[in-house]
Amino acid sequence: MRWHASAAAFGLWACLTGSPFAAASSSEIDPAVEHAFHRAQVLCEADGSRLWGIDLCGPLLVADPATRRVVANRDGVLTPLRSTGALFLGTLPDDVPIANTAVDWNGRRWTMLMSPLPDAEPALSILLMHEAWHRVQREIGLGAVNADQDHLDTLEGRLWLRLELRALAAAVGATDTDAHAVALDDALAFRAWRRMRCAGAGPAEDALERHEGLAEYTGRVLARDRDLVFHLVRDLQAADAVSEYARSFAYATGPAYGVLLDRHVPGWRRNWDRRGGLAELLPAAATRPTAALDATALERAGARYGIDGVRLEETARDVERQRAIAAWRRKLVDGPRLVLPVAGASFSFDPSRVTPLPPEGAVYGTIRVATTWGVLEAGEGGLLSRDWQQLAVSRDGITRSADEIRGAGWVLRLAPGWGLSDAGPSGDWTLRRSDDAVARPAD
Repeated sequence: MRWHASAAAFGLWACLTGSPFAAASSSEIDPAVEHAFHRAQVLCEADGSRLWGIDLCGPLLVADPATRRVVANRDGVLTPLRSTGALFLGTLPDDVPIANTAVDWNGRRWTMLMSPLPDAEPALSILLMHEAWHRVQREIGLGAVNADQDHLDTLEGRLWLRLELRALAAAVGATDTDAHAVALDDALAFRAWRRMRCAGAGPAEDALERHEGLAEYTGRVLARDRDLVFHLVRDLQAADAVSEYARSFAYATGPAYGVLLDRHVPGWRRNWDRRGGLAELLPAAATRPTAALDATALERAGARYGIDGVRLEETARDVERQRAIAAWRRKLVDGPRLVLPVAGASFSFDPSRVTPLPPEGAVYGTIRVATTWGVLEAGEGGLLSRDWQQLAVSRDGITRSADEIRGAGWVLRLAPGWGLSDAGPSGDWTLRRSDDAVARPAD
């Protein structure tokens, strides 16, 4: 999976240790980092703007989350970086989240990679081209759109998604024409059935597949991986065991449908209006009226992929999900809470730890937020509102030190001029400019 961070770009974040940057001098850069810059140049030059009609080469930096030091292939525009010959060294300010992403900083739009980098292929090449695509996606009419996937945390949504993943693995890996046709038809049927039964599923899934799915597709087809099909089938099979799909499913379905479109509809990227769904471009999907879907036929098709076992697993999971949701609701809805304004903030988070909590929003198990009031890092859950305007964390166990405020599973570093404030009758606390704030370490 890839790593992202921005107000509009959704993706995976984690705090890692270990630096790829040599400590002896600014001119000594880890060979693995230098190799990544070289590999990125080789891959995008090999593409030659053919895949998307745009050059993927451009500003690239590698950032170390432990030290916030960066190595870049371009100098800064607003603030010069330290030249080491072909590369440049600098330090990111605290309000720029570090992740695998596209980021605006120092007068440029960069592809950012987070150290340590993958040490094996094709993982490194996939990551490089995945993130290079995110840097230019707005320019090709595929800007990121926030889309909730509440249905993919339900028994019904997960059941039919897992069957679709299994059928896609069979379709992508099939060497027999008839077996390929059956598996592809099954995948499209499971997809259509899920979308018919889960309100709003189609537009929401399409939006995330256009964003993360196409980034992952780009990474895979430009990685020059001789075993692309083998690796894609393996990863589709691994995706069948993912615990949370709400923000992660498109990393599997997007490249699968992209590869299938390359096989069945050459040139689809040029002719696509870039506002619809990927699977709908396949000829089999265009000839299937949704109204003709039949529950009995879907169950028969599902038997080819172990539907009974999947249903048992998802039924048991749903019982645990209801317990988890009740616990999250007690902690992050009923309070006591600290509620932070996050409109326009930069985010980084782990998409495999996102639990929908409708109607309020979704719980992000790991999330970092950076904005004008400072930086919050939460490793044990934060409730991000559906409109991405506020983030709530538990107010239990708050303590203060000279430079930070800590709560149960989170740490807050406030910018100068900000402090905690009682929000009033709701019982929540929030942030205010320090001249309005009440400095309180705990209840």
